[in-house]
Amino acid sequence: MSRNLRADTRRLRETHARGFPWYVLESLLFDNGYQAVLLHRLAHWFRRRRIPFFGPAIARLNLFLTGVDIAPAAEFGPGLRISHGVGIVVGNAVRAGANALLMQGVTLGAPTTARRAEMPTLGDDVVLGAYAAVIGGVSIGDRVLVAAHVLVTESVPADTRVLPRGGIELRPRQRPPCA
Repeated sequence: MSRNLRADTRRLRETHARGFPWYVLESLLFDNGYQAVLLHRLAHWFRRRRIPFFGPAIARLNLFLTGVDIAPAAEFGPGLRISHGVGIVVGNAVRAGANALLMQGVTLGAPTTARRAEMPTLGDDVVLGAYAAVIGGVSIGDRVLVAAHVLVTESVPADTRVLPRGGIELRPRQRPPCA
């Protein structure tokens, strides 16, 4: 847990002008996304150690305090960042790699309650725009950007942008030339 929290805090530093420890203190007090990440890491820690009650209780507290509903069993790699977290819903069996960025209103989950085992898997460096939804047992590759208000129900290859334009258009992301 401490390795993930350190990476989460380093990732947070990218968005703050103040130096350490001020940006951490400011985020602990006023950034509901950072608060949601911390509470999820704690809930997941209790869940992994099979300590009953505390994981779900902390997840419920997370929902109450921040508006973010992440199941304690959901696994995120280091560097998780939640921006404007209100309305985010993440199901139990969701797995995500390092440096995931979730914007407000993102949904990661199963298509129906009867198919709860079908949850998305996200690669590293995935960005999910505001109100994007990834539904079902799909895989999202590394370095994928899912734009705002996009529904993803099929797997997406690495280095792709998923954009709304009369439907879903998949295009390879352009890499900047090495300097």
